[in-house]
Amino acid sequence: MKASRVALLLLFAAAVLLLPSLIIGTMISHSSPQNLTWAGQFADQFREGILYPRTLPDSFVGLGGPGFYYYPPLGFWVDALLSVLTFNVLSVSYRLSLASLLLLWASGLAMHAWLKAEGTSPRVILYGALGYMAAPYHLLDHYWRGAYAEFAAYAVLPLVMLAVRHTAERRRFGLVFLAVAYAALPMAHLPTSLLISVTALPMYVLYCGWRLGTRWKTLRFFGLCVLGGALGLGLAAIYLIPALTLQDWIPSDTFWTNYYRIENWFLLTPDRWPRPIDMMRVIASLAGGYMIAAVGVLIVVGGGAVSDGWKSEAAFWSIVCIVCLMLIAGAIPWFWDLPFVAKVQFPWRMMIVVEFACISALCMVAWPLRMRVQTYIFALAILAFVPGVGEMGSGIRHRVQESWTTKEEPADLKQFQPAGYPQPRGGYSDLNLEPIEGIPTIACSPVPRICRANSGPYGSLVVEIDADAPTTVVLRRFYYPFWQLTPDLPIVATDPLRLVSFTVPAGRGVWHLERTAVGAEKAGWAISGLSLVLLLIAAAFSARTRSRTTVLV
Repeated sequence: MKASRVALLLLFAAAVLLLPSLIIGTMISHSSPQNLTWAGQFADQFREGILYPRTLPDSFVGLGGPGFYYYPPLGFWVDALLSVLTFNVLSVSYRLSLASLLLLWASGLAMHAWLKAEGTSPRVILYGALGYMAAPYHLLDHYWRGAYAEFAAYAVLPLVMLAVRHTAERRRFGLVFLAVAYAALPMAHLPTSLLISVTALPMYVLYCGWRLGTRWKTLRFFGLCVLGGALGLGLAAIYLIPALTLQDWIPSDTFWTNYYRIENWFLLTPDRWPRPIDMMRVIASLAGGYMIAAVGVLIVVGGGAVSDGWKSEAAFWSIVCIVCLMLIAGAIPWFWDLPFVAKVQFPWRMMIVVEFACISALCMVAWPLRMRVQTYIFALAILAFVPGVGEMGSGIRHRVQESWTTKEEPADLKQFQPAGYPQPRGGYSDLNLEPIEGIPTIACSPVPRICRANSGPYGSLVVEIDADAPTTVVLRRFYYPFWQLTPDLPIVATDPLRLVSFTVPAGRGVWHLERTAVGAEKAGWAISGLSLVLLLIAAAFSARTRSRTTVLV
């Protein structure tokens, strides 16, 4: 089948899978209110020429927020580009649904490219790409969780693994491909990229190195992977350095305490699951189905149906699937004590690896036509899937009905409020903004002759004061260190509401409150710029070097 026909077929499948969203718009889900408010503000600034917006000036009823210092931009760049290409005629709700369609389509194209590199039959490759797009947790991310950034990571994972394979085979631009693909992974979703980076990715690198056959080829390959990974992290530094170093601006500890503690979500400890447990029942059912399918592939491999036997990629990806399921279940609890790993919040985020690995294994194994165990395996796996898929379908139907009659309203996330702001005990959307109600745009003490503020773009203010004595000014803006006054004056945060405050000298003056790039941003841009230069040098060198394909034995 021609590549264009494959692409159209995958696009059609993506449209069918997301048809309710394409009709209704962004449906009610766990994170849909945040997706709406963040995408709208990100795209507004993007159209004005700010290619990487960091702040959200309309968040928290105009107090402002630092959302994209911490939240990855890749999926929101897709939405912002759509807003440009459609001349911003679509509502944010419908535009996000269209962006999700493109991301789902991209995941199918990426999976098709990955499976095609393995050399299986065109029909199996197509089925694998369609299966990856329709994988239950993949759709759960969209319809149930509204995990837009994690949904974007599905399109990147196959490309990272394909880039590793190209590097092992000494394909031209393999190193460049690996660096770009790996950079895209954290910029799609940071917790998912961390889990992939400590499980499937190093396992696949070791597997490919083992199959190269000679020590020199293996060491060279390992060196290229380390270089590609370093360049990838360098390219992503524009996001990673601010996200990792500026966490004292916000109550970041609330992202991985109480409800978000890893041990609350292990599949082997259902007594700890937070209520309601409907989604956990779905994930447990899916995990059982994938475990049966992966074990089944190993049975087929052990039966001699695969020429490479236990060295085959089918066996490898089955083992990856089983290992990741054991981690999700909590059977290897020390894994979740590794640095940073405990901060991914939910062990079942690793279901993206499970689905990728299991579908890869199923597509790479040569199923004997008359092997009875094949029928038993699929029957058992399907039976395990039935409860979860049934409950998931019921939940999606309920969300469709609710979204049809109720318009989802944008909302913010309390974890992006300034550190020290009074945090409520409720859920992540309980923002405790009541103390802010009635606070004016500007307040001055003692009261001067002139005390006024005029709003500018992106939350900026022009402040004019005329006073006979030094005056303390409080502005209706949350305090974050990205604010700067011109002419320069020290800015502090009020207690406990964490509003911008400063003291002006006696006399008349005008001050501009504007966002400025902080040191972590500048460092990120510098490292990413240097990494891009090195990548271009590597690309130029690759262009002049003959491709020497190495066969994995």
